Amino acid sequence: MATTQQEMSKLTANTTSWWKDPGRRKLNLLLVIALVSSATNGYDGSLMNGVQSIPYYLSYFNSPAGSTQGLLNAIQPVGGLVSLIIAPYMADYGGRKWTIFTGCAIVVIAGIVQCLSINIHMFIAARFLIGLGSGFSGLGSPLLITEVAHPAERGILTALYNTQYYFGAFLGGWITFGTLYIPSNWAWRLPSLLQAAPSFFQLLLVILLPESPRWLMSRGKDEKALEILAKYHANGNREDPLVRFEYAEMKASIAQGEQKGRWSDLFATKGNRYRVFICLACGVFSQFSGTSIASYYLANILNALGYENDPTYKNLLNAFILMANMFEAWFWACMVDRFGRRPLFLTAGCGMCCTFATWIALTARSTQDPSNLGYGKGVIAMIFFHNFFYNFAWISLNVSYPLEILTFKIRANGLLLQNIGTYICLFLSQYTIPIGIKAGGWKFYFFFQGWLFIQVVVVYFFFFETRGATLEEIAKTFDGAEAVEEVKMRAVQAEGVHDIREDDAYDEKRGANDQGVTHVNEVNEKHL
Repeated sequence: MATTQQEMSKLTANTTSWWKDPGRRKLNLLLVIALVSSATNGYDGSLMNGVQSIPYYLSYFNSPAGSTQGLLNAIQPVGGLVSLIIAPYMADYGGRKWTIFTGCAIVVIAGIVQCLSINIHMFIAARFLIGLGSGFSGLGSPLLITEVAHPAERGILTALYNTQYYFGAFLGGWITFGTLYIPSNWAWRLPSLLQAAPSFFQLLLVILLPESPRWLMSRGKDEKALEILAKYHANGNREDPLVRFEYAEMKASIAQGEQKGRWSDLFATKGNRYRVFICLACGVFSQFSGTSIASYYLANILNALGYENDPTYKNLLNAFILMANMFEAWFWACMVDRFGRRPLFLTAGCGMCCTFATWIALTARSTQDPSNLGYGKGVIAMIFFHNFFYNFAWISLNVSYPLEILTFKIRANGLLLQNIGTYICLFLSQYTIPIGIKAGGWKFYFFFQGWLFIQVVVVYFFFFETRGATLEEIAKTFDGAEAVEEVKMRAVQAEGVHDIREDDAYDEKRGANDQGVTHVNEVNEKHL
């Protein structure tokens, strides 16, 4: 029997471009609603960078610094951590769609509270609620996108999810730059209120999203799942070969996984323990890459470089950095299926090691010779270059790669662990950066340089290629070929799926896909 990967390659070989297919066009437009979830976190980082340069904010809250400044930033991921106690259960029992709805509702309320804050404690509480709400929507959205997307667009769509962080940051950066000129406390209140805008947009439209077919099957709603697959993947044709194949494969893999995974399942097999390791690695490396220094504390960096009394320059630079990041991230997210995941991860890690080392050296020289503005300009240039390499992989693949390697049974809980790693490291970096810079200056940066070296080593030895594979086929890398064969046999027994090697109509069209599959197998065999 042909492998699942080859069968899927055949079935997708004849697919037209998504914009020419009514069902897929509608589906991809609807998935934009879920993609917006990541924008909330991006807006948050940009907001805090921007308002710290607004005189009215500094005056109203008595210029928070040190541990207070760290807490203002770090309390948001604390809210995200708290959300993860409940969010996976809501995603598995209530559905992906309603998990998004709950999160968006909390963020909208939090945005209003943040805008109306009368003291620093109320502002901190609102930021906790923003973290709580974005934790719910940030778990439900990527799950839904991965599980409902058409196979031809799944890689790009899941990669695009986290890049919307920069879209939110881009909006926040330019909004805080614009409100800088409002001669009242609305200079910071208005951008605080507008933080709820992306979630409010989702709140109005999330009801239009289709629910995950895999989740529906796990709840015994097979007919509804088939209806969604047919409607969006084949324009209502339930007998379409791709739809029947997807349906059978999902049904078989869910039956094999006994529908709902337990926490112990994350560590029950060697393959699952490997998946957990990669999920945690993604969470840690995405936050300990040095980018958080400029993402949340650009104002501090510029103060040290001699731009302390120029809030216009600070906000304008922040906005331009975010705009560059957004376009870079979108571009590389669209390249994940062309170049593969592993080459992008390795390029990102090696590039960041070089740029951050240069960043440290220039910062040290600027500290020793503050009259020479060339060093400071060099630091600003390195921020752009460092973000450029980061955007190769760690903004687009940070969420999509774990989602690809996790099986349905442990997908929600595995993504939870990835989020836990992300939020803990985000909290540690945001809380300790102002303290570390104050205590150790540029020497504190070596903490992140060390993690960049660790990142390159771990990616080289432990990250596998997944380009061209179905979600079920990726299990072969972790669980062995026998696991995939069992899923395939269950699919054949359940639905009578024929061996599509017999269908010669696809043979001439499948060349490019099969070459990609062969490349993936060769890379992983050499890697092993």
